[in-house]
Amino acid sequence: MRRGIISVVVLALLASLSLYRSSSLQDWLMARLSKAAMSQHWEEEQALQALVCGSASPLGVDPGRAQACIAIVTPEHLFIFDTGAGSVQRLMQSRLPLDRINGVFFTHYHSDHIAALGDLNLNSWVNGRPAPLQVYGPAGINTVVAGFNMAYQLDRGYRTAHHGEDFLPAAAGLLQAHEIDMGIVWSDAKLVIRAIKVDHSPISPAMAYRIDYAGRSIVISGDTVVTEDLFTAAQDVDLLFHDALSRDVLNVMIDAAAHVGRERIAQIMSDVIDYHADASQLEARSAAANIQQLVFYHMVPTPANPLLSIMFKRDLNGKTILAEDNMVFTLPVESREIIQR
Repeated sequence: MRRGIISVVVLALLASLSLYRSSSLQDWLMARLSKAAMSQHWEEEQALQALVCGSASPLGVDPGRAQACIAIVTPEHLFIFDTGAGSVQRLMQSRLPLDRINGVFFTHYHSDHIAALGDLNLNSWVNGRPAPLQVYGPAGINTVVAGFNMAYQLDRGYRTAHHGEDFLPAAAGLLQAHEIDMGIVWSDAKLVIRAIKVDHSPISPAMAYRIDYAGRSIVISGDTVVTEDLFTAAQDVDLLFHDALSRDVLNVMIDAAAHVGRERIAQIMSDVIDYHADASQLEARSAAANIQQLVFYHMVPTPANPLLSIMFKRDLNGKTILAEDNMVFTLPVESREIIQR
């Protein structure tokens, strides 16, 4: 009896493999899969939403994580804060409507925060963005934007020549720079973005951002040590994304690198300690500022496996969230609820 059942299963598997090699079956499957993929879209909600489009730092490799990027979404707005390497793939996976992007804000100009700007510009342009992509940041933004515009000059020309000026107007494929200072840097009747001074010395200036919409609020730290300015500006916010460095993990890695003779790597890892926030200090400061939810992102080193995640959470109170790529936080209007998926 058992042998007969096994034979039937084997025959069914062989038949399915044979069908899978069929061109007509392949076309049918591909059509079904393509329609399903093309019909997916970002679910709009009456809420302030944050998508983690990059949770990693440059220290530590995890193919499941892009580098620093947070997308802020409302029914009327779409802003991207930093564009680390790999972050545009996360944005595309999320099905965000990149054609209606309002702008990009940079916290500072380390490579892991700007690397994917060209990809974001290209993809939002190809998806139908009708005008140059607006890019905001502290002093230095003109240099960064001019460099990307120059690097992609030939690419823009190729694509416009191929698809036509009516379909991909060359002028819309450009980046447009806006140098900003601390205080309100963007606003309309519903949403306000404020820039906050942080300390990422010797990188200066460096900024955090606070976003307020319909009574809900989010702060994005960028890279910084723990600073009074940030937590004063973040008083009573619903959600704080803060970069975080785990001394417990890093100290072990530094000792290991020195032990095997990789002194240069040990030196690099030691150097990062003095310009990132110590994870062990952030919960108390967040509680004192009455912050509803603390989320670690841009984690140093990147928690690429369960052991590192456990060590990162050592001595934490259990409420702090370690961000993962494609996490979405939804803050419904007229509510204090934070929904994480």
